[in-house]
Amino acid sequence: MALTIEESVTAAAPPEAIWKLLENPWSWPQWWPACRDARTADRRPLREGGKLRLTLKPSFLSFTFEPVVEVARPGRALIWKGTGGGVSGRHAFYLEARPNGTRVTQREEFEGPLLPLFVLLGQARATRRMFRDNLKGLKRFAERGG
Repeated sequence: MALTIEESVTAAAPPEAIWKLLENPWSWPQWWPACRDARTADRRPLREGGKLRLTLKPSFLSFTFEPVVEVARPGRALIWKGTGGGVSGRHAFYLEARPNGTRVTQREEFEGPLLPLFVLLGQARATRRMFRDNLKGLKRFAERGG
């Protein structure tokens, strides 16, 4: 079983402004309501091969995991992969320049033996709601000049 969740928003800010917020995980709790803590192992901006420590609370459950950054292309894409609790996820932010700003797409691809339990516990719905909320926050923060 696999599950993909995707949400998008257009922000009136250039891709470089969005990227500055994404590459610096210590800013995430400011605009990502479900993010309780985010940091890199080396305290530097995200980069390919770097480790991230992330604590999210999208619902009544809280998750702490340490994904590895697979792709960090400034102004274009940030992708990491993490596992935990019998579920693995490949998380992505894609940035696309538009005449009126930047189209930000957030996508998560889940798989694993406990994915049916993840869905049964309502975490798929909670993740979709979390994506909508954090994209609204990212948009608002980027448009204010972050």
